Amino acid sequence: MIWHKLTSLFLLFRNTYGESSGISISRIVSAQGSLLLDELGRARIFRGTNVVSKVFPYVPDTSDSADPLLSFNHRDVNILAEQGVTAIRLGVLWAGVEPTKGSYNQTYLAELSKIVQMCSDVGIYVLLDFHQDILSEKFCGQGVPPYIAEINPYIESTQKGFPLPLTQTRYDTITNERPSKSDCNRFYQTWGLYEMTYAASYSYQQLYEKGQVRDAFIAFWTLVAKTFLPFNNILGYDIINEPFGGDIYADPKRLNPIYANKNDLQPFYDVVSSAIRAVDPNAIIHFESVTMIQKDVGFTSVPGGEEYASKSVFNFHYYSTVQREYSVNETIGFRVDTAKSLNCGAFFGEYEMGWGTYGDNIPNILKTLQAADAHLISATGWDFKDYVPKDAFVITGANNGLIDPEDGQVRSDFVTVFSRPYAHTIAGTPKSMEYIDSRREFLLVFVFNGKSGASGTTEIRGNFGIIYSDGYDVKVTDGFRAVFVDNSRIHIVPVKEGQGNVVVTFQMLPK
Repeated sequence: MIWHKLTSLFLLFRNTYGESSGISISRIVSAQGSLLLDELGRARIFRGTNVVSKVFPYVPDTSDSADPLLSFNHRDVNILAEQGVTAIRLGVLWAGVEPTKGSYNQTYLAELSKIVQMCSDVGIYVLLDFHQDILSEKFCGQGVPPYIAEINPYIESTQKGFPLPLTQTRYDTITNERPSKSDCNRFYQTWGLYEMTYAASYSYQQLYEKGQVRDAFIAFWTLVAKTFLPFNNILGYDIINEPFGGDIYADPKRLNPIYANKNDLQPFYDVVSSAIRAVDPNAIIHFESVTMIQKDVGFTSVPGGEEYASKSVFNFHYYSTVQREYSVNETIGFRVDTAKSLNCGAFFGEYEMGWGTYGDNIPNILKTLQAADAHLISATGWDFKDYVPKDAFVITGANNGLIDPEDGQVRSDFVTVFSRPYAHTIAGTPKSMEYIDSRREFLLVFVFNGKSGASGTTEIRGNFGIIYSDGYDVKVTDGFRAVFVDNSRIHIVPVKEGQGNVVVTFQMLPK
């Protein structure tokens, strides 16, 4: 093992050994267990956040003059890159893509494309997420276009209209085409109950089963896939965020998430994924379970069947109020085991990333990231900003973590946890990764793949200027060198070729 002192002198190392500070994007081409794999054969682990605007126009303001509470522009992208962020889960709302039946909003798609390109420019990947909660604004949620909800025969029924049977009478959805804020807020703390209404659960079933709703959904995803096919930094397509089990009144067994996953969601995913892959044969499909799962899931196959296992990713969420039976560490373990049983990948799509009250959620974020490190799994927290204008309302969960909504500035206490070092790219097979917060010590162990150039480059990410404000030293296995790129990137490269199957240990410590 050799000690290096990482200072500005590493600019010399960078020039000597051919490293560049330029950003290169390698496509993600497959998934295996907790890891994603790129086209150069390297393992990838991502850290990042969700970027989801739940209110019209369903996309953050990308202009450089935008209100910082509602923006996702060059400043935001640079802030994330400085923290070592390598992924965002971007909300792509069907209501934004197709506001009226058969009419597709190219301006909306252009704004999303602008976000994807800005991310690509700084090395951030994007997971495209059809984000919905309770499907429709007519059900106090969001996601689908108004005309989709209106296909529901219960929408104006006096006996099964929304939100019956939670209440004795239905909410007024005629005056403003959606329930009022005061009506929706009647179940503000328990908004998930709205999914169990006659109307909402029936709309979910219309989505899952053959018919005009599912056909329109397939057309939506087909257009999205065509739009983003040219981008190299697409992590995949997350078919639907936090799906509900379907019409629980037609079949009460759908209240069991395991039953609903196997009997309703799995065949639905088969059909939708087939349409996406007709556009993008190399698409990485992310599929989610009914939210209430605890340990077991119920899926018996990935979307499209076994031949697509390596291009499928089980995307899961963890909230202690929902996954009450198990810790975050246990839950991640269960989900990775599920992915291994299906021969596919796993991705931690959401966890509680809000700052909380005076930062009281920061210890929970730390515990979550420590667990993600231990399982070598990618994770994106909920979420970057609230994205709720003052004259709008959202009851289905909006959050802010890294950015203080009062002044639009980065929270310094949040950064010390969110921007911890991690291995983003591993030229080989990772064995373990850990950052010991009390000692500010980072340790990575991997088996080197024996390649040279970009294929043989391992990359460490984080905000080193904050985490190691007084500087740091590194220690790396003989025959390898740590190369300073900037304050959020360090590369580990072989000194000479022909060193395959070498176990490499890399360590960072404060001075």
